[in-house]
Amino acid sequence: MDSNKINRFDARSILEKLTRGNNLKRKESFSMFKAILDNKFGKFNDIYFGSFFAAMQTKGPTKEEITGLMDAVLKYDRIPLNFNNNGLCGIVGSGRDNIKTINVSTAAALVASGLGVKVVKNGCRSESSVSGTTDVLEELGVNINAKSEDMLRSLERNNIGFFDAEPYFPKTFKHYVGKFPFINPLSFALSVASAVEFKNMVFGLSNPNTEFTATILKDLDFKSALVVQGLDSSGKKYIDEISIIGKTKISELKNKKIKTYFITPEKIGLKRGKQEEITQHKTNEENALHLVKILLGKSNTSSIDIVAMNAGALLYVSGKLNDLKKAIAEAKKYILSGTAILQLKKLVISSKGNINKLNSYVVKANEN
Repeated sequence: MDSNKINRFDARSILEKLTRGNNLKRKESFSMFKAILDNKFGKFNDIYFGSFFAAMQTKGPTKEEITGLMDAVLKYDRIPLNFNNNGLCGIVGSGRDNIKTINVSTAAALVASGLGVKVVKNGCRSESSVSGTTDVLEELGVNINAKSEDMLRSLERNNIGFFDAEPYFPKTFKHYVGKFPFINPLSFALSVASAVEFKNMVFGLSNPNTEFTATILKDLDFKSALVVQGLDSSGKKYIDEISIIGKTKISELKNKKIKTYFITPEKIGLKRGKQEEITQHKTNEENALHLVKILLGKSNTSSIDIVAMNAGALLYVSGKLNDLKKAIAEAKKYILSGTAILQLKKLVISSKGNINKLNSYVVKANEN
């Protein structure tokens, strides 16, 4: 099916196929989503979009269907930035978890970069919590509208680059973001979309389908990945990162094979943490200060440990260390040294941001 020629009749036949419980081919899924991104249905575009995703989610999206959607995002909509490094890593969360935590992946990216891992940190403003990556980094002085060449230079020199997703996926942001506050077919993979392509990643999920998502990453040619879902002590609530307050389900992609296992804080040499110590605050300013305290090694133990766990996971998928427990211990040692804050300072300076803003938070953190 040619997505450039798709019409309402074709769209209706696709919707009827889904509502009958039949699966789409990868190309059909791509063609329909591309037509939606191109606003082919005019004033009815949102109606077709909502019907398309609702029918697919109700049926249960297949790997082929989700990969087709991601083909539209990555191969059609993306405005790519070129960076030649096969070892690039990313760390992302799907959001929509039912325990809102501090900015773990942002802190973990900065920590891992200080330990020699080249980390692409994607971001956008939060849809489901107080502070997303973009919100908190902007508050700390990072110029979120930095020129791409400045961020690529930072990635090369400082091992860290921040790329707000919106400018690089214009059609996806226009037609998708903010319209689906519930689990939908793109929830399984959209967070991997990056202007700078990476093939190694830690992907936190807000649902237990870690194996399914790992197979999608495999089909998208990822080299190494940990797809994780963290739980609380009761096992009933979850977070989209490796957990310090309960066990974590991990589906690991390595050498084109996938294996699933569970870890607990105790298994990797840490004490189980307290949920209240990693819960997100009510304001962006409080969340920014909490992040600075972590990078200075002055936060509470639960916060330092959860960041160490996720930064250690980046060290592991990058191949820097082949033992996850040792990687986490190395990350914690680095956090406690207090020097991880230098990575954030470098990012602010490289973005041509406001270093005085960050310095004011450092002063506050040192006063408390």
